[in-house]
Amino acid sequence: MNDVHITGTAMFKTLVKLFRAKTFITQEQFSDAHALTLLDQQIRDCVAALAEAKKAAALATAQHQGEQRRLAMLEAEIADLEIRACAALNQDRDDLALETAGLLADLEADRNAVSCACALYEGQCARMRRRLRKSEARLSELHRGRNLVRAKNALGQLRRDAQGDNPFRAGFAEVEATLARLTERNLLAEDVEEARAGLDDDRNPQKMAEKLSEAGRGPRLRATAEDVFARLRAKTAA
Repeated sequence: MNDVHITGTAMFKTLVKLFRAKTFITQEQFSDAHALTLLDQQIRDCVAALAEAKKAAALATAQHQGEQRRLAMLEAEIADLEIRACAALNQDRDDLALETAGLLADLEADRNAVSCACALYEGQCARMRRRLRKSEARLSELHRGRNLVRAKNALGQLRRDAQGDNPFRAGFAEVEATLARLTERNLLAEDVEEARAGLDDDRNPQKMAEKLSEAGRGPRLRATAEDVFARLRAKTAA
């Protein structure tokens, strides 16, 4: 009884493993069949993420520039007030100089805070730009890889069609045979047209007169190069 129970348990475990293996194979086959579609979606997700990162980098850069402008303004105000405070001291207006000194202390505290913020923004913006460049390079590589995969898949499909694996499309041999028939038909039509034109020329009085003239039978229908040369020589001699 125990042997039967052990055998049944082992068989059950084997069936579970087979089921898991079959499920894994099915998933792999499904992934392979839709791998290119999945790749396209993953690349679109990367493009969207990169676009969001660029927006964030642009916002950080704009904030950095704003802080830089504020820092420049504070430094200009501090420099101006220091000049004015010194002038007040020279004129024995200690009261004005003391009041200005209090304002200068506040402005210098703001300047130091803004200077720290500018340094922080500058470091963060530099790191973001480096990451963006790396991400753009990786995305370009992904696009090239996807295009290469598409090209290989297309060539593989053409090869399968040529080998007759696809019953709904003509193989290369059938296409080439059709093209050969059409080319031969066109050449035959051109030969027939040329032959018909030759027959028409034989029955054309003008064409026959030109033919006889070229053979030296009857007056020439047009002057030759020798005739024109002789006329020019005679005209020059006269």
